[in-house]
Amino acid sequence: MAEDTTAVKKALSLMMGDTEDPKEGVALRILLLLILLFGIGLSGYAIYQNREYIPPQITEAKPQAPTADINRLNTMVKNLKAANDTRMRSMEVASMSASMARYPFFAENLTAEDIDHIKVIERVVVIPPSVLVRGMMVLDGTSAAVLDIEGEASGKIYRVGDRFAGSKGRVTRITPDKVTVIYENKEFTYTR
Repeated sequence: MAEDTTAVKKALSLMMGDTEDPKEGVALRILLLLILLFGIGLSGYAIYQNREYIPPQITEAKPQAPTADINRLNTMVKNLKAANDTRMRSMEVASMSASMARYPFFAENLTAEDIDHIKVIERVVVIPPSVLVRGMMVLDGTSAAVLDIEGEASGKIYRVGDRFAGSKGRVTRITPDKVTVIYENKEFTYTR
């Protein structure tokens, strides 16, 4: 037992350089240094090999203050909503003005005599829903089209004879370059 403790003490003194001869234990210190460097290199290589398993650093983005572009886009969205609302109510305005025998577009140029001579004609303006053709397919006499119709599901597939807008409209013809629709007995053609 005593020999074991003296061997350990001697090895420690060789590693620390606490011996009488400074050249004594140099080989042991170099060997320990090489083992240490090899271990550091090996662990670095292991980290490099497992880099895909290391979770990325996540930084939270702070919201930016509204810029001129965002304000411009918000204004465009408001204008688009207002135009769409006007378009949706245009039939209502036209029918009200027709039923009240008013002529909103040229009333300021009419005199009382002119109004007496004007024959009131009720004209119903048919405005179909907005239709966007996304794609068409014609194969062996069977045809189909992917359409975005206002008030209907977006990207729905229509075939000849399919109805939309509460059965007010019907797809009548699909060719490789256009889609023909009848809406309230008026024919409309849409292209891609």
